Amino acid sequence: MIRYIAFLRGINVSGQKLIKMETLRKAMTDEGFEGVATYIQSGNILFQSDQQDLTSLTIRIERLIENYFGFHTEVILRRYSEVANMMNSPFFRNLNTQTEIRYYITFLKHEYPDTLTLPLFSKNKDVEIMYRDETALVSISSLYKGIYGFPNAFIEKLTGTPATTRNPATLRKILEL
Repeated sequence: MIRYIAFLRGINVSGQKLIKMETLRKAMTDEGFEGVATYIQSGNILFQSDQQDLTSLTIRIERLIENYFGFHTEVILRRYSEVANMMNSPFFRNLNTQTEIRYYITFLKHEYPDTLTLPLFSKNKDVEIMYRDETALVSISSLYKGIYGFPNAFIEKLTGTPATTRNPATLRKILEL
């Protein structure tokens, strides 16, 4: 069995694409996934499966959501070991939100191999991309007109790839499940 983390994009936001985590856990268990656990309402699912192909597993979960909940949402899937290795590296271990700034990790649905010159700033300079690999970007969010910038829309526009963003504390909690 392989452990996975599925990140659902854009659910339970402003009354849109509502999914109760209890219902999602049951749906995934009914569909044969094992060890299903969820963390907070933003769509973080830890589970186990024998299936090894990420693309077909992603499609399977997206179809499950469409069948059970009646709408499509992007699923960004990672192996548990990949996220654990990332978060346990010296670089990521030191990412802690502070009063002036917030750190975010954005996971891309598809690889984005193009080179980017870093650091890269959003138009309002409220988001700074400070690290990237082909499937994830790390950003710093700063206050702009009293609101912290949120990198997801900026990164999706930049890469043309569906993405979902989590803070390091959320990722650490998911790994503890």
